[in-house]
Amino acid sequence: MNSNLFTQLGETISKKQYTAKDLSVTSRQLNYWKFKDVIPFLRKNRMTLLTLPEALWLSIVTELSNIGISSKKIEALSNKIWIEPLFSRYADETLKSAIENKKGEHSQEDVEWFKNLLNDEIAMHSVFRRDITPYMDSIKSCLRLERQIVTFIYCPRTEEYMFSYYNKAITSEMNSLFYGETLISIPYLPHLAKLIGLDMERHKEDLQYLSDVENQIRRTIIFDKPKLIEVVVNENGKSKIHTITESHKNQEELAKFFLNTKLPAGSSALVEKRSQGNYKVTIKS
Repeated sequence: MNSNLFTQLGETISKKQYTAKDLSVTSRQLNYWKFKDVIPFLRKNRMTLLTLPEALWLSIVTELSNIGISSKKIEALSNKIWIEPLFSRYADETLKSAIENKKGEHSQEDVEWFKNLLNDEIAMHSVFRRDITPYMDSIKSCLRLERQIVTFIYCPRTEEYMFSYYNKAITSEMNSLFYGETLISIPYLPHLAKLIGLDMERHKEDLQYLSDVENQIRRTIIFDKPKLIEVVVNENGKSKIHTITESHKNQEELAKFFLNTKLPAGSSALVEKRSQGNYKVTIKS
């Protein structure tokens, strides 16, 4: 990811805009977690507005709590997710790896930006060591153009966890780490779709983590209110048709569509109005 896109995505997901009510978490439960210091970013005697990563983690914590994981274990897990990467300087090692990358994945401009960051202790401590963590990386993987399906995996007995990206290497690693253990699996998709749906409802302007084509489809739905949209994806000489119906006017359903449907990166869209309030969107890579 180039430095400009990295910064834009970081700024977008760091906006504090979600409340416990948005997540169906009661004030009583939230105050209990604050009192017990269960979650690092919840502060006592303060109004609680959450960023997208904080809101997603609170949703995960709620699921863990609902199936009987103790507050003590959730506190330990939250510290591993939010605190340990700061002190282990995960961000520093990530930037060093990017600088030393020999595959040409980063421009010289980006490499110089990474070097300047590493030399800026104030920026690293106050921002980037909090923004570059395994958990944050997993969320950004879901929101980039080349989206990945991510699931949080937790083993209650050993208190180990991992982020599963559904590839062979991760599956092999998961078998090695957790063979024979009871695991809890919490997919990001339903929780992210709800949060992104809320973001869509609250902001009419384009969203940074949606591609140009996705924002174009979203604008068509919001302003033209079609009954049906046929999305025809032409890639490598093959066509695939996706259908967006009136149900997708519910922003959460539209968010699920975007998260589930990998539209080609760098593609363009031709929007055609048809009869009876229908539209056809042809996407070419």
